[in-house]
Amino acid sequence: MEWWLVISLLFGGMAFLLLTNLPIAFSFLVVNMVAAYFFLGGIPGLIGTVTGAFTSITTFTLLPVPFFILMGELIFQSGLGLNAVNVLDKWLGNLRGRLSILAIIMGVIIGALSGSTIATCALLGTILLPQMLKKGYSKNMSLGPLMGVGTVDALIPPNALTVVFASLANIDVGQLLIAGIVPGVIMSGLYLAYVILWCHIFPEEAPMYDVPHIPLKEKVMATVQYLLPLGFIIFMVIGFIFLGVATPTEAAATGTLGSFILAVVYRRLNWNVMKKSVMGTVKVTVMIFMIIIVSSTYGEILAFTGAAAGMTSFISKLAVPPIVIIIGMLIVVLILGCFMETVAIMMITIPIYMPVVNAFGYNTIWFGILMLIALETGLITPPFGVTLFVMKGVAPPEVKMSDIWKAVTPYVVVDVLCIALVMAMPSIATIVPNLMGMR
Repeated sequence: MEWWLVISLLFGGMAFLLLTNLPIAFSFLVVNMVAAYFFLGGIPGLIGTVTGAFTSITTFTLLPVPFFILMGELIFQSGLGLNAVNVLDKWLGNLRGRLSILAIIMGVIIGALSGSTIATCALLGTILLPQMLKKGYSKNMSLGPLMGVGTVDALIPPNALTVVFASLANIDVGQLLIAGIVPGVIMSGLYLAYVILWCHIFPEEAPMYDVPHIPLKEKVMATVQYLLPLGFIIFMVIGFIFLGVATPTEAAATGTLGSFILAVVYRRLNWNVMKKSVMGTVKVTVMIFMIIIVSSTYGEILAFTGAAAGMTSFISKLAVPPIVIIIGMLIVVLILGCFMETVAIMMITIPIYMPVVNAFGYNTIWFGILMLIALETGLITPPFGVTLFVMKGVAPPEVKMSDIWKAVTPYVVVDVLCIALVMAMPSIATIVPNLMGMR
């Protein structure tokens, strides 16, 4: 069977099942089982699929995923993360646009720990949006930062999404985690620059309000008490990986242990916190692993039928520059982001994209960072980005979808600018991983 017909059947079946509201993992499971029966030799193909399911998740590479999720859950459920944000709030002082700036900083911290753009948007919208609107902030300056900052989630480590991507794409987990630091900092800096500049040009969109004076001693004490310990835990993960002291799995376990100890020291660890943290970890981990299982089978079918090789050969022989094809791949990801969660998109695209990238000889770490930015940007792209509807759900009734589209557009532009920067200067994504190799 021709490669294009195989891919058409797989995608057609998947699209039909998704339209029936069947969850993405089960939609792919049904398609994979039917395809395995017809393409992989009937019953032996189904048996091989079940065996492959166990093999796909019993890998050392995926061990950091539950550790990273549990670490984030412990810090969030115990309230230690919000305490750190409150410390930063004290340092901002009487600054124009301070709530928008706080939203970006808070989004970076919480997003890096949770790794979920949608969860970050829902949490920030619930906590900060009512206060921002009450203080007279415009819809642009209140809605925009809450949605836009979610894009940084997949870049600033520690996060589980990068581990999943690296596992699916057969990329070094530690290098991809570290590679996101510089692009993530640049993106966060551009968000802050946009907010500060916009508030300077249009001060009426972020009116000043009285902020209680906080003595320097109190700020320093709060920083030492709440911010530095959390920063030390993050260093235990990022720093240990960078310095080669520990593998990503060992670093993730160390960070989780540090979060547990910190919660005990601050007397925030109780039965309720433990229950919520463990249950949250189990739910997210099971969801991710279920998607990885069906993704593995999906990739095997593409390889066995020759569909992946056929598409790679077809694309590599096109009379267009390879970078144009890379741009086309990223555009497809942006479009898919309007309808699906990031892990589902990775499951669909990576088995097809990575052979093409390898055929062109591109740096896989560089391409991984481009993909992570595009994956997250797709979730906030108007008019159908998933995060936009999440914000609509937590926003007051007077907030219209047109307000949300208008508010998030500048952040989509910033994200596209970051993609262009990383594409034009690959060293942005590779400089820190290269330093790891020079130790």
